[in-house]
Amino acid sequence: MSHELRTPLNAILGFAQVMQRSLKHDPTGFQQNAAKHLEIIQTSGDHLLTLINNILDVSKIEAGHISINAQPFELSALLESLMAMFQVKAHEKGLLLRCKCALDVPQYVQTDEAKLRQILINLLGNAIKFTDSGSITLSVSGQNPLHIKVQDTGQGIAPHQLERLFETFYQTDAGRQTQDGTG
Repeated sequence: MSHELRTPLNAILGFAQVMQRSLKHDPTGFQQNAAKHLEIIQTSGDHLLTLINNILDVSKIEAGHISINAQPFELSALLESLMAMFQVKAHEKGLLLRCKCALDVPQYVQTDEAKLRQILINLLGNAIKFTDSGSITLSVSGQNPLHIKVQDTGQGIAPHQLERLFETFYQTDAGRQTQDGTG
């Protein structure tokens, strides 16, 4: 866990120091590399924030203090933003990312949008991480209840590891091999 948190933090601090030195000693070089360095800082910061939020959520769940803030929201807008968020990452790996939404799915749903977004980000992120070729499909169907499924052509989870899948911070063999994530 310490490594998971320190890696993005070290990247943030390291690139901030590089940028400070460059600005002081080589302003021209600073301008040439600033966008790339800021992108790394932003990506690392986003990753660190996600890890911290995951830790806090697990702590809330374990303490029995997780709350659901159910509000109506437009489901298609959520799905479009998720597809936009992951499209570049999928494209970089040569993967086809698609969303299939059945005609009977309501335009507005009432649930905790932030938690649903977090769950889908986790599922789609894992699907992309563990899929080397092929496709990832987010399917939505039904009305009440709503059925959401993420399907990919990745390696899958070994049957003997399924029973431990929802243990806190447990990683499958495939997860440990990627050296990315917290389980």
